[in-house]
Amino acid sequence: MISTGVSGLDEMLGNGIPRGRKVLYSLEPGVDGQLFMISSLSCALAKGHSCLVILPNTTVDAFHSDAVSKCGAKLDTKLKNVAFLDSVDRERIQKSAKTTAAQKREWQARVQKICREREVDTIFAYFDLLYEDFGLEGALDILATAQHERNATLILEHLNLEGPPLLSRFIQEQEFDLVIAIRSSSRPIPHFNYFTILHCSWSSLPSRSVPFVISGNQIVPYVPKIVVTGPAHSGKSTFVANASDEGRSVDRAGPDGDPTTVALDYGWLRWKDFEITLYGTPGHARFDPLIPPALNHAMGVVLVIDATKPDTLPRAQSLIELITKKKIPYVIAANRRDLPGVMTPGEIRAQLQIPAKIPVYPISAKVRQDVHRVLESLVDYITQYPV
Repeated sequence: MISTGVSGLDEMLGNGIPRGRKVLYSLEPGVDGQLFMISSLSCALAKGHSCLVILPNTTVDAFHSDAVSKCGAKLDTKLKNVAFLDSVDRERIQKSAKTTAAQKREWQARVQKICREREVDTIFAYFDLLYEDFGLEGALDILATAQHERNATLILEHLNLEGPPLLSRFIQEQEFDLVIAIRSSSRPIPHFNYFTILHCSWSSLPSRSVPFVISGNQIVPYVPKIVVTGPAHSGKSTFVANASDEGRSVDRAGPDGDPTTVALDYGWLRWKDFEITLYGTPGHARFDPLIPPALNHAMGVVLVIDATKPDTLPRAQSLIELITKKKIPYVIAANRRDLPGVMTPGEIRAQLQIPAKIPVYPISAKVRQDVHRVLESLVDYITQYPV
């Protein structure tokens, strides 16, 4: 198996990429996704794989400088187990071979020679200029013979200017085993980058898009902000506290003597390879001016209700109106499932008049497993994108 070097992605793929597969990292214009290829190359070199790197667009020295700036000391392109064909080679081929067919044969000869002499097991190719020079099928022909002779793994990076039709060609016509699209969100706020596993031949993965940030020269799956809201005394602060690795709450005694949040609860957790920040809002209507600013830049909302108090549902419904105006994904956590007189999810759904696609989860906010089940549902909701 070959590691992608991307946090969480190997686990999704079943511990990495099996040998001999064809992999495409497809970048949308403007997205910061070059670290995917470099991370995979870094892992292959660190594990002693014999690698050929094809970069017709730049020199080895320029690539090394750029790679080190992105990946730090983890990437060493001076190792003996790596060979390069770079822009200097491309220029020489274009000067010596006057026709496209002759240039293609020269590329094939050079790739095959290196793969044979160095017993290459992993080929990394920056595909843009090969595609421009020879077209999709011609460029892949250059790599195919060497790949099949050695059962080598082929990993491409390509800037996709043609959209979904080109990705379909890679999957359907060229039978790529793994296609990962690296994209930017269409939402102006919050704006984020994400990767989508469009196709994986060795695993029946669900279609999931995963937001990410680049932190410490690593790609980190990341859901920046989730808001936890609901009527007063529904269990929001308990939910945030039990979900979080770190957090704080600002409470004071309410008119009935019970603690009530007067500012935003705050929590942070690393969960299932995601970095998540939680913000809990006060529940009383007098604090409603705080809620729209809290919803700004939120990627999802957990609405916590007390399932033993049907009289609080009108308040919950007013909060749903605030959330839906912002067009933010939300799920409902029906708290205090362990107490008598609890409403069923069907009763809650009917009274709140919410669509069938909105999940309603009976939980106890004191039980960490229940809380994480709700977060898992919301993260899935956030990260589902039509392909």
